[in-house]
Amino acid sequence: MKYIIRSTDHGKRISKEVIDEKINMAKGQILDFGLQYVEYQAVLGSLDPMGNRIEEQVIVIEDAGGDSFV
Repeated sequence: MKYIIRSTDHGKRISKEVIDEKINMAKGQILDFGLQYVEYQAVLGSLDPMGNRIEEQVIVIEDAGGDSFV
């Protein structure tokens, strides 16, 4: 499972409370399966209709099942 939690919706910033709810939901679902998770911040890039590059901060939460830890 991998969750990419966006910080904007149609160009408008999402409130921290809504983002926190989504983060807690994603973590809860992974933990309910008895798995561990990895959480990190990344940049999601794309092009707008005019061809301009746009970037947005996202939080990625994914299960760590089957990974090797060293």
